[in-house]
Order: sequence, then structure tokens, then C-alpha cells
Amino acid sequence: MPGVDAHVRVLVDSPRWPRDLDWSNPSDKRDPAPCEREIDVELKRIFPLLMGAPDDKPYKPRLAMFPTPRYDYFTQWADALAAKPHLSAIAKELFGALSNGNVGGPIHGGTFTRFMLAGFATYRALERMGIDAFEAYPDLQLRLSSPLTALPPKKRHARALNARRDIVASLARDLDLPGAPMPRTLDEADAAAMALAAARSARKGKLWTVSHPCEGRFMLALDDGQTRRLGLGSP
Repeated sequence: MPGVDAHVRVLVDSPRWPRDLDWSNPSDKRDPAPCEREIDVELKRIFPLLMGAPDDKPYKPRLAMFPTPRYDYFTQWADALAAKPHLSAIAKELFGALSNGNVGGPIHGGTFTRFMLAGFATYRALERMGIDAFEAYPDLQLRLSSPLTALPPKKRHARALNARRDIVASLARDLDLPGAPMPRTLDEADAAAMALAAARSARKGKLWTVSHPCEGRFMLALDDGQTRRLGLGSP
């Protein structure tokens, strides 16, 4: 990553750590462990307001957040016979002292959940480089950047990509970047939307974070109206 230094802010599409461990002291367990991350609870609470749905409106837009498992999901899975070698190695590096040796047991959860391990490792690497990292969620940011746009699910590939390209193009115009290339894939569209939305909000001083000492920091790129609806002052 040429040019990355302490002035850079990195947005990572992944939680920072298992929900029952303390990010500020990675081997410490949270007691009691939350059923759901506090950051996720707060994002779900404020999402209808950010989308412009007042409390007295019958319909409230809902935010779907992929749940973050407890650490034992990752340690049990890392020891399973079907584990992918590179993810198993990451899990053992991160949670070696907590591994429980459940070799050959059934693996629950999807591939996406297992790839959270790559996110956990990314935060650790960025921390060692002295770079500020924030959690972000492309689906949430795309919706906040264009609340009136219907966002098709990714399984409808062509329609989903076209809708995301329109949002990315609008963000690029707002930043006076007329020559910005259009994303070729859904992943590129996610990354472009997060980066451009953050750049646009940073210019206006409208970058906000939802934070928790055990879970880290989640960045939201808001506009003037969203900031007012939350009753926020200075970022």
C-alpha cells in the first residue's frame, strides 16, 4: 500500500474483535458477554432517524447487521479438519492461548463469518503501522449516501451493480472528480462508496463515530440533515 502513513484513515468492512472479548486488552473476556455488540445495537437504533423516518411514522427502515460470533466459534473452527489452512493459521495466531482443540467437530456459520478473521488480523497490522482504522459497513453507507435509492440485493448482480454505480457517480460529482473510473465489481463499488462518502463528509466536518471501549470505533459519513436529526454538535 504505497503512500500509507499515519495521516491515512482506513475503513475496514469487518468487526474489530469477537463480541465476547475486549479489544483494548485482546485476551480479556467480557463478563457478562453481550448477546449483541453494543455498536450494532446503537446503529440499529439511530438508522431510522438517519434515513429520515421519524418515530411517529408507521414504516421504519431496518438495518440488518451480520452478527459477530464469540471467540470460541473461531477457535473451534480453526481446529476443525475442514478449515482453510490460511484462515486456520490466522485464528491460531490471534487466539492461540484460547484454542480449545475441538478437532473434527462440526463447523457452523458461513464463509463470510470465517473471513472475519482476515478483518481481525487487518486491524492488528494497521495498528502496528500506526494507522487509524475504523469499522465501516458498505451497505449502511450506501443507504445513508442515497436514502431514496432502492438498493437491490447483491444476488441480483446487474441491477445491484448499476444502483451502486449511480451512488458512486453521485459522490464523485459532489467531490468534483469527473474522471473517476466506474467500479467494475460489487466489491469495488462498496470500497468506492465508503471512501468517497468519507471524503465528502470530511470536507464538511460531518464524519462521526459510534464507539465502545471493548469493540472499537465505527465511522459514519453523514450529511447536514442526518447530523441535525441526531441532534449532534461538533464531530
